[in-house]
Order: sequence, then structure tokens, then C-alpha cells
Amino acid sequence: MLHSAMGNRESAAAVNPHHPHPLTESVAAVDRAVGLLSFRVVDVVDDSGLPQVPDPRGRGWIECEHALSDPTFFARWRAKVARWLTEQHAMPAEVAVPEKTTGGYVLQWYLIVPAYLGALLFHSARRVPGLAPQRLRFRLDSATLREVALRPGQFWCLPGDPDAGHPDAVPVPDAAALARVLRDQVIAHASRFLTIYGPQVRFGRRTKWATVTDVLDSGLLLAGRALGSPQAGAADATLVLGSGEKPLTSASTICEVTDDRGRTHWTRRRGSCCFLYALPGAERPCASCPRISAAERARIFGTLDQA
Repeated sequence: MLHSAMGNRESAAAVNPHHPHPLTESVAAVDRAVGLLSFRVVDVVDDSGLPQVPDPRGRGWIECEHALSDPTFFARWRAKVARWLTEQHAMPAEVAVPEKTTGGYVLQWYLIVPAYLGALLFHSARRVPGLAPQRLRFRLDSATLREVALRPGQFWCLPGDPDAGHPDAVPVPDAAALARVLRDQVIAHASRFLTIYGPQVRFGRRTKWATVTDVLDSGLLLAGRALGSPQAGAADATLVLGSGEKPLTSASTICEVTDDRGRTHWTRRRGSCCFLYALPGAERPCASCPRISAAERARIFGTLDQA
């Protein structure tokens, strides 16, 4: 993979409050634009010399490296997801949530941590941070993903980036090269995650990597929507996913759908499934479900209220 090696050096600018790291404002801009999740940087000190964000082992912060090194972490998360789904769908306590449903939810939610942050920074700032597990942290709200944090350090950018001369900056020739960096960074983190999590779920290799593909693609669509142009997000997804370079399972599937009321919607066709349908009484699929036809997808959009 191109450009996938991570530098180990620490930047003085990353912890100097008088010289904010270039990624600090990039992440802040993403946080302001996106309502779905919160994003922040960590390990940045304030004027007193104290960290602005506490140790990741406190206040619910989970470092990805710690999660991947804890044999029991994902089982505990899946148990939380089971309780959350039981509450959300008013299921009787004696009815068990299927293992494939909790497995699918955790698979998707964990992959959002590197993929969405990388996609949002690529689209909004044409910057790609290192997305190794040591650089990322997250917090849960009950069972659901609530907040993602990045430790500043090495990042890739374009030659014209105003901070291309920063010690942590690695300029690449053009947007296509930067897209390859993002793809490689997400694949590298996903590979590490699937090595740990894969044996814990009864999913085949294609299902696992289809989920990686879906999350990266949907992250770029989210970026486009958040910044005001789904079309631009779709163009970036085409650039990043390419023709579905292995181990990704497809090119971007972002598309426009016209419902039976004549309204258009930006969506995508997933290659993986969250397995929500396996819950007792959960009969209505979502509009991006891989189990439905194009006509059914349009029908579902037609039932939605549009702001």
C-alpha cells in the first residue's frame, strides 16, 4: 500500500498551546459541521500545561490501541448493544438479541472511528491524518458511538496546503495520491481490527470487508452533506474507493434516487448488513439495505418527511 507507513516522531507543535497543530482547527471545523458525532483533538495542553482532554482511560475515553489489546472489550461492547437494542425496540427481557445483530452493529460502529474522521478531513481540508490505533480514541453513549478524538501528529496534504512546511506534514502530488493515502490508512486500521474482531463473529471475509467499504463510502457522503454538497462527497468517494481495490469489495455506490413523489435523495447501496431485520418485530428495512430492490428503496424514501 502506498503512503501507509506512520511516523513515530512527536511534534513539539502538537503540544504547544502557542503554536496549535494544523490538525486542531481542521478537526474543529469538522466538529462544527457534523451533528451526527463529536470530533476533537487530544493531548493538546492549555496555558497551565495541563492536558485539555484527560487520560484516555478516564471519563469513558477508549484508545483504539487499548480496545484492540483487550480480549474482552468487544464482547462487553456487544453486551451493551444488546441491552440498548432491547430498550430501543421494547423487546421483552427474555428475548435474546441475535449475535449477528450485535456483531454487525459493533463491526460498523468501530470502523466509523477511523473511516469517518479520515473521510471528513479529506473532504473538508484535503488532509489525511495518521489513522493508526495509537492515534485515535472514542467514547460511547451507553452503547452507541458518541465522540471521536485524534492525537495530532503526522498528516498528508497537498503541496499548496498552507501548512505543507510543518514538520508533521507530508505533501503528496495531487488529490488522487491523497485519496490513496486515505484508503491505505483506513485499510491498515481495519486490517488490524479484523484480525482481532473477525474471529469473534460468524461473518465471512467478504461481509467484513464489505462493511469497511460501506463505512468509508458513507463517511464521504456524510462529509459532502455536512459541507453542503452531496455531489462533491460522491465525487470524493469515487476518487477514494476507485474501482474497489482489494481488499475493498466495490467502487462507490453513492447515487441519487427519485421517490414516487418526485423528490431526489442521495443515498448508497450497502454491500453489508447491520442485521437489524433479525430482531423480532423489526420488519422495515432501511433505504440502503442490500436486501431490497431499487424500486423498494425509492418507495421507502417516498414515505419519509423531507425537511
